Amino acid sequence: MNNIVRAMFDKVQYYNDVVINDILDTDLEEKLVPEYRQFRDTLLHILHRSTETIVVDEVTVEDKAEAQFMLYAVRIVSMNIKTYEAYQQDTTKTDLRIYRHVLTPGGFGTNDQWESITIKDMLDDHSLATAFISPIAFCDDSEYVYAEDASKQDAIKEVGAKAINVSQMLQIYVDSIVKPVPFLTLHEQIFQKLNLFNDKISFNLSYKSKGEDTLYEDFYTFYNGIYPVLRNTYNYDAIKDQPNPSLYAEGAILFQALLAVKENIDNYKLFLEGDNNAKMKKIILLTNGFHSDGKLFVKYADLKNETESKKAYATGRRFKQPVGFIDADSSEEDFTANDLNDFQDLELTQLARIFEKAERAERED
Repeated sequence: MNNIVRAMFDKVQYYNDVVINDILDTDLEEKLVPEYRQFRDTLLHILHRSTETIVVDEVTVEDKAEAQFMLYAVRIVSMNIKTYEAYQQDTTKTDLRIYRHVLTPGGFGTNDQWESITIKDMLDDHSLATAFISPIAFCDDSEYVYAEDASKQDAIKEVGAKAINVSQMLQIYVDSIVKPVPFLTLHEQIFQKLNLFNDKISFNLSYKSKGEDTLYEDFYTFYNGIYPVLRNTYNYDAIKDQPNPSLYAEGAILFQALLAVKENIDNYKLFLEGDNNAKMKKIILLTNGFHSDGKLFVKYADLKNETESKKAYATGRRFKQPVGFIDADSSEEDFTANDLNDFQDLELTQLARIFEKAERAERED
């Protein structure tokens, strides 16, 4: 962020600061509204002109992002100035709202990424009011598990939003625009879907799920469609007579992962029905392939902790990916001394290369 943009943001935030503190101090200024609007009109003209190639020699994506970031901030402060003006005219209207726009790693969304508090909320809790001084806040929803009917507002309420350094927020916004969307193969999409089902188990147990829990039914809708395909295609030697052994190894791992997640979903249902011994499983790939002793378990009862939801969810997230890897050989004498908790969660392609190598070595032996 260059110094000019930073100075403009600071000035916009200054007006928001005055709005909030004047309301808290019950000291409403007559000159604030026209002064802000004069500043706003000038700033909007500058921002719009700054992205016109007829005015400047070159406009980069970063330039456009800076201008758009500022426009989001101006829009929010303009809304808050309107609230301020209405409150000036009638100070009994404490249901009027002050807003802020919440940025996520994916960028700015529409109105479902707005947060607001009433003037009554502000007067009752000054610390809450000061949290809205910055017109832009940030919420890292990258770890949030979105239910089918969940919105960005659900994530913001659950995870929380806060104002961070404006340069950091601008960089996050720029990255959300210029970062290329990664291409996912069909195998990778299936693997991500399996990870999501596992993650939803621990999320539903660690936090109060919203609405009806349809995880069991949702999984079996997916399972009934994908199981026959994986079973008929990949339930064999991963490298035998295959023109692309690495790709085939991916499918073989997917089949194992699907069966592991199925067991976890079945046990999840048993736990909800009262079986406190039900467990969640993670299978471990070793340097020489899969082994019957290469499994980790956690009790579902340990993931349902209403007093320490975040800690319980963190435990469950270690089981999000159904397949982990440990750099150990089950044929070695000291294999049982290995701590299976020291696993790594690798990309599907990495797991496939390890599995293919293990299958090839076994075949050559």
